[in-house]
Amino acid sequence: MDRRKVLKGLGVGIASLPFVNVQASKPSFSDYSGYFNAENTQDEKFWKKFRKDFYDVPKDFINLENGYFGVQPTPVQEAYIKNIERVNVNSSRYLRTKYGDEFKTIAKSLSRFAGIDPEEALITRNATEALNIAIQGLDWKAGDEVILSGQDYFSMIETFEMLEKEKGIIIKRIELPLIPKSDEEILTRYENAVTPKTRVILVTHMIHLTGQIIPVRKISDRFKPKGIDIIVDAAHSFAQIEFGLKDLGADFVGVNLHKWFGNPLGAGLLYVNKSRVKDLNPLFGDSGIDKTDIKKLGHFGTLSVPTLLTIPKAQEFNETITIPVKEKRLRYLQNYWTNQVKDIPKVIITTPSDPSRSCAIASFKIEGMETKKVISDLYKKTKVFTVIRYLPDQEVVRVTPSLYNLKSELDVLLDGLKSIS
Repeated sequence: MDRRKVLKGLGVGIASLPFVNVQASKPSFSDYSGYFNAENTQDEKFWKKFRKDFYDVPKDFINLENGYFGVQPTPVQEAYIKNIERVNVNSSRYLRTKYGDEFKTIAKSLSRFAGIDPEEALITRNATEALNIAIQGLDWKAGDEVILSGQDYFSMIETFEMLEKEKGIIIKRIELPLIPKSDEEILTRYENAVTPKTRVILVTHMIHLTGQIIPVRKISDRFKPKGIDIIVDAAHSFAQIEFGLKDLGADFVGVNLHKWFGNPLGAGLLYVNKSRVKDLNPLFGDSGIDKTDIKKLGHFGTLSVPTLLTIPKAQEFNETITIPVKEKRLRYLQNYWTNQVKDIPKVIITTPSDPSRSCAIASFKIEGMETKKVISDLYKKTKVFTVIRYLPDQEVVRVTPSLYNLKSELDVLLDGLKSIS
């Protein structure tokens, strides 16, 4: 159909959304190209149609726990299923003759999306694997010190605890403020822990427990000149907020592709500054690749090929929405419920409200009420699904809306909190 005639006849609002050939069951990503902008991030009619066109949403509960992994848009899921069938049918002939070139193209395109050079990118199975490759790849000496926070991801903390036992490194733990007054308050916590023996600072870009965004670039700028490596866990920030991996100023960054990027489970990405590849020893045995080639770090064996082949479709989805629009919509949803919950007695928000310090993820607790009971009662009364998260000194409920969630679902959350509090 002629797009101009359609728009002229249908007017504004919901009517201005893409309507394509009536014989098509659902629009494609390309049909939505150009429709995402800053003005429609609060237009519920727009997002309701978007949800209908691109998501298979359950009818028996409201999922506000999208921090674990991202629900794939239906075109991504369909591409994944087709890739499974394609690999299964064509078998080893495909993998041995065509897959290699396709994978190189995928890695190159993903690198561009991530803001890095292809020779700095290693596709892994998840962020935990990516970060382990970086952490365990460094040449540790007994007495080397690492600074980390109790709010960093437990798997990364455990990796350093393993090195503490095996290599004799020293872990220095700091606690970060839940609601910081300034970036300097955060930097001072790290500064006070630094000594001449500090080798690495582990930083989580977006804390998985509360959604707080940490000023990684400022940390890199302050401590890298002192010869300290900054290793960044960007599992939640990648494809949720706008930045390139190089923008963080760190030489080592690990991300997930199954969270906000929206790829099927089983893919992550490691960024290593090209000048630092030579400084990492392979975690998986490999003696045949040059020490300056990042591929030396990726001797994994056979990966989930259909998962990797689906990366371009997930990337297309992100590039159609655009990350700035996605970020603004997700922050709007979070602010919508957190701003109102402040008026509910006994409910305490444990996530910063400053737009530069949080996006989709936020957490709360109810004074005088066990956190497990909060989650249980909330689900029983409203069918809103959330998750408990464990801070070093307290438990909180994490709430994580995604792009397919609507304001009306957050209203259900708010009604439930008013009821149980």
